[in-house]
Amino acid sequence: MNIQQEASVRELLWYNIGGKVKYLLECSNRADIEEAVKFIKEKAIQRIFVCGTGSNLIFTDHYFDGAVIRITKGAKSENTLAINENGEVEAFAGLLLDDVIQFAFGKNLIGLEWAGGLPGTVGAAVRGNVGAYGGEIKDSLVSVDVLDYSGEHPVIKTVQKDELQFAYRTSFVKTHKKMVVLTARFGLQKADTAGMEAARDVYEKRIQQRKQNHPLEYPNCGSVFKNLRDQEQITKVLSVFPELADDVEKKWHGKMAVAAVIEKLGLKGFRIGDAQVSEKHALFIINLGYAKAGDVLEIIDTIQKKFQETFGFQLETEVEIVH
Repeated sequence: MNIQQEASVRELLWYNIGGKVKYLLECSNRADIEEAVKFIKEKAIQRIFVCGTGSNLIFTDHYFDGAVIRITKGAKSENTLAINENGEVEAFAGLLLDDVIQFAFGKNLIGLEWAGGLPGTVGAAVRGNVGAYGGEIKDSLVSVDVLDYSGEHPVIKTVQKDELQFAYRTSFVKTHKKMVVLTARFGLQKADTAGMEAARDVYEKRIQQRKQNHPLEYPNCGSVFKNLRDQEQITKVLSVFPELADDVEKKWHGKMAVAAVIEKLGLKGFRIGDAQVSEKHALFIINLGYAKAGDVLEIIDTIQKKFQETFGFQLETEVEIVH
C-alpha cells in the first residue's frame, strides 16, 4: 500500500477535478486493501471513501478530512484474473472491466461484451451496478468477496448476487458505506466460433459508439443524470415535447433519454468557467481544462431547476458527488 498525505484528487481521478484529501491510500491487491482498513482503524479516521479510477465521480473543491482508498491494478501477481473451480471468471476489484472482457474472450467466454469501452474498475462496476446498452453488471455476477469494516474487527465475507440488492446504478455495497469489494466472480457463457465473432462485434461496436457519440477527448465524469424510467415523468415531458414520443417507443425502449430533453431545453453547450454541457452528448459535462467542481455543480443545479420549472419534477443525478 502506498500512503500519501495532503494528496490532490484533481491529479488522480478521471475528471481532473477536486480538492485535497488528508490521506490517499493506494491499493493494488487484496493485502493492500486489508492494510488500508487497518490504517483507518488505527488512526480512527471517520470520513472514508472508496474508489477506482473515479470515472463516474465528482469530488468537490473542498478539503476531504479523511481517507480515500483508491483501488487500481498493479504489477503484482495478486491481481487475480483466473477461471476458478466452478468455471467462473474471478477478478480482483482493481482490474479494469475491460481486462476481464479480454481475458474472457481468450477463454471463449462471452456475456460482458456490452461493456466495451467502459473505463471503470471491477469493484466500482459492482458497487454501482454499472450498465449500458441494456446490459448491467448484475446480469453476469455470481458473487463477491468483500471486506466489511463496520464492526470493531474487519471481516472478509463472500456475498452472493441475490444478497447485493442490486438496483439502477446501486447495490448493497454502495448503500452499506463500510464495505469494500475485494474480488468478483462472473458466470459467463462458453461460445463457439460464431458466438465469439458476434460477441467481439458487439464489443467493437460499443467502443465505436462511445468514440462517436461521447466526448472522450475531454475529461468527464460519464453520464451526469439518470435517464427517465418513471412513466408519470415521461408523460410530463411529452406534454411539453410531444415530438419525442416516437423515440421513446422505438428508439429508447420505453425510457426517456435525458440528453435529448436537455438539448430541447436549450442547455446543450451551456458553460460555466471551464465546465460545459457537451455539444457532442448533453448527458456529459466536460472539463475544458481547468474546471472546478463548483462550476460543474452549478451547471447541474441549473439543469435540475430547469426541469423542475418546466416539468414539475427533480432530475436525479447518476454521477456520485463526494463532498
